[in-house]
Amino acid sequence: MIQYCYRGGKMEWNKSVSVGFGRIDDEHKELFKMIQELVDAINQHTCKYKIDDIIKFMEDYSNNHFSMEENYMKELEYPESALHIAEHEKFRITVSGLKREIEKIKKSGSFGGSYELSVLTDQLLVDWLLDHIAKMDRKLADFLNKNA
Repeated sequence: MIQYCYRGGKMEWNKSVSVGFGRIDDEHKELFKMIQELVDAINQHTCKYKIDDIIKFMEDYSNNHFSMEENYMKELEYPESALHIAEHEKFRITVSGLKREIEKIKKSGSFGGSYELSVLTDQLLVDWLLDHIAKMDRKLADFLNKNA
């Protein structure tokens, strides 16, 4: 069970979030740092300056991190790869949708919606990440530890 909370406005990494496979955990830590940067920007009301960086990071992360996991799955013939990859694709679609919303806000010339969009982005990222780690990445890491 993942034990996670915002403590004093901080998203904390702890052992309950670890999947037990070094490279995956290391990259998840980077994701947690970026989510914390978004939380800080929301709390400081500077999210309109940070949201582009967050979305760019998420695009790069989903390409690089997911590709790494998917390569492991393919190489070792992970039996649940189709389901896992489908979850990755859902995340990519979510990030693309968020990016489109940000572009709409920019085109409208109003950054008033950037705060709400930042909060929504944070909520989606945290919910997806914790659910994905708990359900999908733990199974993958167990498989990798046994078969890699």
